Amino acid sequence: MSSEENSAESNSEDVEQPTAEETVDELSVLKLELEDMKDKFARSMADLDNYKKRVQRDREQQILKSKGLAVSSFFEIIEIIEAASSSEYPDKESALDGIKGIQKYTQSFLKSMDVERFSPVGEQFDFRLHEAMTTIIKEDIEPHTIVDVIQAGYLLEGELLRPAKVVVSKKEENKDEEKQNSGE
Repeated sequence: MSSEENSAESNSEDVEQPTAEETVDELSVLKLELEDMKDKFARSMADLDNYKKRVQRDREQQILKSKGLAVSSFFEIIEIIEAASSSEYPDKESALDGIKGIQKYTQSFLKSMDVERFSPVGEQFDFRLHEAMTTIIKEDIEPHTIVDVIQAGYLLEGELLRPAKVVVSKKEENKDEEKQNSGE
């Protein structure tokens, strides 16, 4: 036998094999650690679930609060309109002045909310900002130009709230082109 083999043999003899009792004790410790880890995992999952519920509840409360703020901002406008509708005006001009006052107040309110109204007559049609309701033949205007606004559009801090509903120009098709397209 070589000295290396003797050395390896003596080292293996020096290492004590655990007794059955030590193995059982070690197994018990590992079981306790496993149960502790399972408990921590279950608590972490419960904490995560509670966090998700709290975030959802907070989000719902924030949405409700935002709706409340938006709606309450209209109370004054509603009250002005109610007062105007119950008032007796001596003439048509006084009634129109009242309506103009309401319109000014409404525009001021929208401006304070950073809402911008746009009416794009003369601009090129942009599907991101405009909704074409119809087209009209206009030979003196470049095609795809907005010639009329049916309903104004609105932006909130530069983001589209509502597209402008518009009438868009187009050129008349030549009779020859129409015949070719129809297959004659």
